[in-house]
Amino acid sequence: MKKLIILALGVATMTSCKKAFEKINTNPNAAELASPDLLFSGASVNLVTTRAGGDLYISLALAAQTIASGGDYGWGADDVYAVSPYSTGNVWRTSYVSTAANLKQAIKFAEKSNPVKSGAIGQAKVLLAETMYETTMLFGDIPFSEAWNSEIVYPHFDNQEDVLNSILTTLDEAIVSLSTTGAEASAITGFDLFYKGDVSKWLKLANSLKFKVLMTLVDKVPSKATELQALYDANQMLSSAGDNFKMPFGTGTGNKNPKFAILEQYAGSYNFFFFANKSVIDPMLADDDPRISKFFDLGLGDTTDTYQGVESEEEADEFTSTISMRLYAATAPEYIMTYQELLFLQAEAAERGFLSGGRALAEEKYQEAILQSCLLAGVANGVASDFAATKSLTNLTDIYLQNWIDQMDRPIEAFNTWRRSGTKGNETPTLQIPRGAPNAGLMYRWEYPLDNEINPNVNAPKTKINYYEQQWFDL
Repeated sequence: MKKLIILALGVATMTSCKKAFEKINTNPNAAELASPDLLFSGASVNLVTTRAGGDLYISLALAAQTIASGGDYGWGADDVYAVSPYSTGNVWRTSYVSTAANLKQAIKFAEKSNPVKSGAIGQAKVLLAETMYETTMLFGDIPFSEAWNSEIVYPHFDNQEDVLNSILTTLDEAIVSLSTTGAEASAITGFDLFYKGDVSKWLKLANSLKFKVLMTLVDKVPSKATELQALYDANQMLSSAGDNFKMPFGTGTGNKNPKFAILEQYAGSYNFFFFANKSVIDPMLADDDPRISKFFDLGLGDTTDTYQGVESEEEADEFTSTISMRLYAATAPEYIMTYQELLFLQAEAAERGFLSGGRALAEEKYQEAILQSCLLAGVANGVASDFAATKSLTNLTDIYLQNWIDQMDRPIEAFNTWRRSGTKGNETPTLQIPRGAPNAGLMYRWEYPLDNEINPNVNAPKTKINYYEQQWFDL
């Protein structure tokens, strides 16, 4: 029953997206309008509502163990590793058809415009890079070089290293387009739900995403470290919370954050489903972290102002803290990349010797990242500053743990951070196989949606790849 609800949630939260897509295109396989604006807007909505919708958010946040189901007291999942093929299939199709295919078409229209819309090309390529980065980090090897080609019915699956390098190439192309004279005038504005056509912010984002992809590659390709230093020295990445890559939501029908829409439809606009996972809240409690009251709400039966979590699939009770309705509000934005995420990555790069500056630079970036995380959570400036100043950096584990905590409500990013944080069995934090899941190992990937996406494709992998098998990037 729960899996059927997840499917329904995915459909319900895509309503506004579907309406936008219908305006864009009467043929789902070939866009017919000559303006890139609506295509870009529709792709944006599809990407973001999928991230925050039932198919991806619920399935991945529970499996990645950033939130807890509460057992039968809450969401009640019996095996969070048994991700429904409907969910994986919906996410795959949204990525390739509703998002990436429309972005590729938008790029073509922008290239054919007279004059060429270099700003729109850059925006669409940045969003395409983000889309495919999320997709490969979920599934591993995926179609890229032969994807979206009407002459190729069955595209082959590129290995993950090639996909990540292709994403870097896409970002480099975007940077060139966004740096072209006239890019500002030719950018998508009203239909840009992220930056309203501010090319300078898109350029910062492109460089920041490039830094993140390089940090994903560097463990397997150490030579990428020189590119990290060059990017850092260029100083053209996200530089404040005002640069955060996010989509706003509203209170009108079809404009609410999908997380709120889930609770509105199934829980009377309250959170009775999702609870504080001990992997997140316990280290926060140990630090007397001022973000606790911003991330979590007290249990309904609490009378002592005591916050407490629960293991991933263990039974919650009336005293267990829930994920804050502040994060699940109708107007809560969906954050795709934040300034503090970049700061944590820079701190890691410095600590690992990829950036000159060593421990001093690493601690500076680490403390600034915690400060920015606190401020974004709504902690008062003085309290946030005092807390961040107490967080001395001792080793890489500190950086990974604080990044994990900050990304609690962004399970795609948290899942990536956790897998990158150490060799198999040595990640931060230390997770256990959830109750009810097979004793085959922790989750390291989503399995391919076989029925419609894999089985008909003669060039797709034919050997089953299990959720507990690591991806190429993962040491």
